[in-house]
Amino acid sequence: MKKKLLKNAKIVDDKGIRKSDLIIEGEKIAGEEKRGFFAAKEDQAGLEVIDLAGKYLFPGLVDANTNCFFSSDSNSVKENFYQTSLEAAAGGITTIIDYIDFPENNNFREAVFKQKEKAKASIVDYSFHQILTDFNSNISESLVDLKDLGIASVKLFTTYQKEGYMLSQKQRKELFQSLNETKILAQVHAEDNDLIQDLKEIYSKRNLTELRFTTAIRPGISEALAIKKLGNEALEADIPLYIVHLSAAESLEAVRNLRAKKAQIYIETNPHYLMLDDSYLNSSQALLYLMIPPLKTRYNNQLLWQGVSQNEFQVLASNHFNFKAEKIADSGFNFENLIGIPGTETILSLLYSSGVRNNRITIRELIEMLAVNPAKIFGLYPEKGSLEIGTDADLTVFDPNLEKRLKAANLYSTSKKSPYHDFTVKGCPIMTFRRGKLIFEQKLKAAKGSGKFIFAHSSSLF
Repeated sequence: MKKKLLKNAKIVDDKGIRKSDLIIEGEKIAGEEKRGFFAAKEDQAGLEVIDLAGKYLFPGLVDANTNCFFSSDSNSVKENFYQTSLEAAAGGITTIIDYIDFPENNNFREAVFKQKEKAKASIVDYSFHQILTDFNSNISESLVDLKDLGIASVKLFTTYQKEGYMLSQKQRKELFQSLNETKILAQVHAEDNDLIQDLKEIYSKRNLTELRFTTAIRPGISEALAIKKLGNEALEADIPLYIVHLSAAESLEAVRNLRAKKAQIYIETNPHYLMLDDSYLNSSQALLYLMIPPLKTRYNNQLLWQGVSQNEFQVLASNHFNFKAEKIADSGFNFENLIGIPGTETILSLLYSSGVRNNRITIRELIEMLAVNPAKIFGLYPEKGSLEIGTDADLTVFDPNLEKRLKAANLYSTSKKSPYHDFTVKGCPIMTFRRGKLIFEQKLKAAKGSGKFIFAHSSSLF
């Protein structure tokens, strides 16, 4: 098998930062030793030597929250797995975890099979979360199928009732009991539906329907209220709970209170809630900045950064949702749209540039939240998210001095405009290895469909 020697980089993982060289053999990591240890082997036939002097070497990043193919009554995102995986590979990501829509016939085996078919064109490896928009005794009996199929987590909603996504409190209680038995992790889109609907009615009656009112109609307190309810329900059921895309300082305070009561609450946030704010919704390009939950104030962002700095967040993910803003421009915005922005290509550069370079977090903490923790929490570790000998050679090579303007012309996104078009980052991924193969270096170097499904085992949280 072809061997590669990656030398002279600074390696960063959950063990720390060290000056080591790696040997890759086929798809696996075959060895790690102190810098220079393999020098005598460099002239061997069949060994490719890659000098990474001045660069960092990370475990391949795991983006735990992407939306390649997401449907609802109000909109449909069908970017396709090939396009999303291309953006991921360009951003140093080697594994994405996407979502499977709830099957109307309650047949999870069929739903997973169909999603695998859609994902076959992916360049990076992939796994899935299963969305649950209904729950009853029959669905409870079928949950065991998910474990057999390599699905370790389900996602539920406390909002979007009209869209048919919301589970009732009674359904959640029954679901949480079932998840305790099956050891499947619950993750939640948390917003209080009643409050949102009341505010929507108030603002609509006054004809306050401009995009800038999105934050007022879906305020941070709505997220916090939902998290408080969910946390107490999870505490009663004695299960861990994972909150996706936490966006508000009020929510972080609710999490602190729940943790003080010994609730097992794990949280994720996204770059846009740390670096963009609601002033963008007052701009002429407001459509570029629509997402749910919506953007909050700049002060709110500062409070979330404090939480990240204090290790209160376990995962940073993109919540990649490449919904075309022009679709809303054509059809109109109704405050019920399921919307978001692209982000899997830019997450590493943004968080390094704004987080590490500004001394908010260390580079080791960054890699733990972008690679190690998501792999552990969603049952992919150590094959993903680690540099253990014998595991998949998923690697991200990072140049801390490379500068890049994040305008659309410099990115692989299909969006005509980038929400980060006025950001210049310093620090960018330059090489992405997936299972030992160099899949991206300035351009795509892998065949379409060369990614594969990764079977997820039980979450490390159980």
